[in-house]
Amino acid sequence: MLTTQALNDEFTWINVLSPSEAEISTLINEYGVTSEMLGYVLDPDERARVEVDPNSNITLIIFDVYYEGDEENEAQTVPVGIMLTKGTLISFTGDHTKFVREMFEGQLKKLGPNPAIDNQFSLVLPLLYRLSVAYFKPIRLADRKRQQIQADLRVKTNRKAINEFMIIETGLVYILTSVKGNVSLLNELKRHSTDLTPAQGEMLNDVIVEAQQGLEMATMTSDMTARVSSSYSKVLDMELNNTMRFLTIYSIVLTIPAIVFGFFGQNVHVPFEKSPIGWELTLLIMVVLCVAAGWMLMHNDWWEKK
Repeated sequence: MLTTQALNDEFTWINVLSPSEAEISTLINEYGVTSEMLGYVLDPDERARVEVDPNSNITLIIFDVYYEGDEENEAQTVPVGIMLTKGTLISFTGDHTKFVREMFEGQLKKLGPNPAIDNQFSLVLPLLYRLSVAYFKPIRLADRKRQQIQADLRVKTNRKAINEFMIIETGLVYILTSVKGNVSLLNELKRHSTDLTPAQGEMLNDVIVEAQQGLEMATMTSDMTARVSSSYSKVLDMELNNTMRFLTIYSIVLTIPAIVFGFFGQNVHVPFEKSPIGWELTLLIMVVLCVAAGWMLMHNDWWEKK
């Protein structure tokens, strides 16, 4: 679907949502978009980058944006395409990124009818700024969840918390990868865009600063979550080792009575069978052997938790 809106006498904004073959032909024939650029921008797995075609006077910006998924462990970043041609600003959004179009519309309402803008970057850079800042919320939320889980683990260690850590780490991987790509994109855009006005240059620097801040926040939160998760995984492994040691010790000790009584229960001649205190002597032998086994285990620090 193509939505067209005239910004002023010089520029037009087109929003593209799941275009049909006929609409793709319209973009190519009427707005000078190349098939190669369309292939890049319509690829749902395209990485964040800047692509410039000087022959067709087209600049393509693919920016990874964060969206709130329906599931907690769902991948929550997706690319959005912004294409700049002569006199036209084309945005490519999907089912998860309709809010980007709404951001554009809200921005245009603030500017009013027939806004005086130098070029398309007057609209693109404020949008990139808001999209970069939008990463702060999920990063802070992930850090708060990490702190809450860590506080709960101080009271009781369980495997459910480790699974929750895994969910947080998975989301941070997507966020961290996307923010890294966006920072590289913005630095590349700064190198390629030589026709920016001084005000636009300052705005681009602000966007880079915010994206870099998001990258540092995501890196710190991801590292902290991974280290805490690894530490508590080691605690669980240690507790499992202690449990296995406990069971092994008691298995050894409790095996001795079975051996003793099994020996004296055989239907053959055994010691103390004629003695009036044979039963008591058998118990005494069992106790002595158990105590001896326990002493040997204690002497070798088997009872001590590691």
